[in-house]
Amino acid sequence: MIASGQKVYVCGRLRGMTRRSLGALSAAAGLMLTQRPAAANVIVLGRSAAGRVVSDAGELRLGFRLKPQAGIISERSFRAALGFVAAHAATGAYSQNQIERHTGLGGEQARVLSLFDVLHPVEGRFSYADLIVARAASRLHSEGVGFPKIIGVALALEQRGTRLSNVRLAEAPWGELLQVVEGALAKIDGQLLLPLNGVDLDADEAFARAEESEQAGDLASAERWYQLAARLDSEEAVIPFNLGNVLDELNRPREAEIAYREAVARDPHLADAWYNLAILQEKLGKEDEALASYERAIAIEPQYADALHNAALLLMRRRNFAAALPLLERIKSMASADADEARRLAHLCRLEIKESERRA
Repeated sequence: MIASGQKVYVCGRLRGMTRRSLGALSAAAGLMLTQRPAAANVIVLGRSAAGRVVSDAGELRLGFRLKPQAGIISERSFRAALGFVAAHAATGAYSQNQIERHTGLGGEQARVLSLFDVLHPVEGRFSYADLIVARAASRLHSEGVGFPKIIGVALALEQRGTRLSNVRLAEAPWGELLQVVEGALAKIDGQLLLPLNGVDLDADEAFARAEESEQAGDLASAERWYQLAARLDSEEAVIPFNLGNVLDELNRPREAEIAYREAVARDPHLADAWYNLAILQEKLGKEDEALASYERAIAIEPQYADALHNAALLLMRRRNFAAALPLLERIKSMASADADEARRLAHLCRLEIKESERRA
């Protein structure tokens, strides 16, 4: 459904990906990201978008016009197209009509569950595990639970290594969908609740409001929303990463450093967090730590031109031209805006190395 050269619009955010990394991975796959959904050949539904584009009845309501013949795919399908995850094996024994007949779901409801990775059809065929999950979703909906909540809790359970069919769920008096553990209500992660009414807060909604505030230049509000999102979601690394960016803009580098460290603690493979951490460490005069952070970013993403460039400059300032030269040579071989400067700096490194050899 997705091929090289196509324009892609991402609806919502993709977990664990920064804007830069999403763009780099898409370009490497020959895809072009667009901010105009009407121009896109493919619409990717980020899991976080369920609360905004899925009705309680399980209908998809995107709120924008699609290009004729545009395809809609799930977040996991897009990650598979980028080579980020393996595609599901073709083990399906049930058609969509059979899923509908055996579970009571409507066709649009089953499609929506598939587009948000609650069900995992391969070439239109569903597995027995999908059938059981679909039954659980249908039961919850018959009890009055809306599809955005069903999708949200199904994905939260998946992150913890289980599926919707393996737990008993109930809706709390304040509307939150909770797990029943030995007769008591518990959060989806198993944390038992005190018998108090609360508010059904959503990390994705808090994150979206933080991004809107950040883009509007309201950094104080963005900081508060990111902090709330970080409390509601203790695993997503992009939340403290974005918080670090806001704190840096607010000229609070030491707090920003803490936020970036939280990001890499949550996901040690988030190259952008290592890179931004390195920049801050340079500002704070921690050159050894900065160089180590640049090296972590480069180890994760060997074609990270900005990290290669900054690490090379730092090494040159420390007169370690022999170490800087291979980093600059790597940039020269890439289609990077820094390629011309890299050639100039590489030439300077060679001159300095020759002069050092002459003196020796």
